[in-house]
Amino acid sequence: MTPLPLALSDSFGRRIEYLRISLTDRCNLRCVYCMPAEGVPYEDLDNVLSFDEIEHVVRALASAGLKKIRLTGGEPLVRKNTPELAARLTAIPGIQEVTLTSNGILLARDARALWDAGIRRVNISMDTLQEERFVKLARREEFARAWRGLETALAVGFSPIKLNCVLMRGINDDEIEAFGNLTRERPISVRFLEYMPIGQVSNAQWRAQYVSNEEAIATLKTLWPGLEALHDTRESTSRNFKIPGALGTVGVINPISHKFCDGCNRLRLTANGKLVPCLADNFEYDLMTPLRAGCTESEILAHAAAALSHKPIQSDFEGRLARGGSLRTMSQIGG
Repeated sequence: MTPLPLALSDSFGRRIEYLRISLTDRCNLRCVYCMPAEGVPYEDLDNVLSFDEIEHVVRALASAGLKKIRLTGGEPLVRKNTPELAARLTAIPGIQEVTLTSNGILLARDARALWDAGIRRVNISMDTLQEERFVKLARREEFARAWRGLETALAVGFSPIKLNCVLMRGINDDEIEAFGNLTRERPISVRFLEYMPIGQVSNAQWRAQYVSNEEAIATLKTLWPGLEALHDTRESTSRNFKIPGALGTVGVINPISHKFCDGCNRLRLTANGKLVPCLADNFEYDLMTPLRAGCTESEILAHAAAALSHKPIQSDFEGRLARGGSLRTMSQIGG
């Protein structure tokens, strides 16, 4: 009998069970914290992993304990036939869940096909509930389509639907109450993310707009004194709460103020075939070259292990360590 492959882990013994796959670096928005107004140079399509290559990687990693896939971008739904890939990945033995992160603009079009492909949970990025502010933040007049995507996802039955909001001081931090009220009315999990200094964001801009999640929690507790803390798993990136009587939940994701690296079980695969062990680090490992040279599943595992040997014990978004934070935009890394 062929022995089972060793579980994939990093140098600190953290088991890697979760792969975030960026399907494209293209996006139909130009969010202020993600990329400049003019956008960024896109990869040539010949330098983007094919669906066959992605499936090859996932089959290899699943044989070593990979359980969960998240499809990201850019905006993953701008890539043609994303539901087809989702169906192929959900069928791989060992993969227990395939999820998707979207800005919602194309979700009304694809929600049913994604459901039919086996996806049951979606994350939607929405930093404001105000249409005029949406235009300023996303630099596109697409609020109506994004909201329709959320409504369609609810109607199709995705659960939970997680609504991610990057809090920025003086920009949208006055909407905590509005987002909280949304969870009272609908079965949605709103998560407030700390603003991360990724890409070309200046240190001065980041520090001026950064809102710690402790401040967000304090605001939530002031608004709703009966706010209930929920139990979170070790791997959870969010601390979650429930407003009394609410249908949904609120949470905070705090990569700066309360790092959750101890339980990190994640690895990222970029659209151009790079393995990225840590979002906050500039290190990336080229997997596309060996893939296109015909590497086997066992060789993919060896390459993944080599990449994971560079996974730091803790993130360094602030650039306090010699390694520094990532210089790539989120659209280039994968959200």
